[in-house]
Amino acid sequence: MAWDYELAREIKQQGKPSSGTALLEGTIVQTAPLTVSLYGGEIMAPPMPLRVTASAPGYELSDHTLRLRPWQDGDRVACAMMGKTLVVLGRLV
Repeated sequence: MAWDYELAREIKQQGKPSSGTALLEGTIVQTAPLTVSLYGGEIMAPPMPLRVTASAPGYELSDHTLRLRPWQDGDRVACAMMGKTLVVLGRLV
């Protein structure tokens, strides 16, 4: 099963007892390579395995064209832990 389907299943289980998925807030500290800080830098991804959903950066409309927004240092992001992998779900505004 692909990791994105597994993540969707875990999020669906989120309000139920014994759910193992933790939703967290992270901060983008570097864009190349993409690096996310959790708990004020106590945990960093990488070296923790990092995955990003395709729509996580969000979209912007420019010249009648929908484009992915670029990541910027300091962006706050919603994340989930899947086992030992941090998955970025989206940008927080």
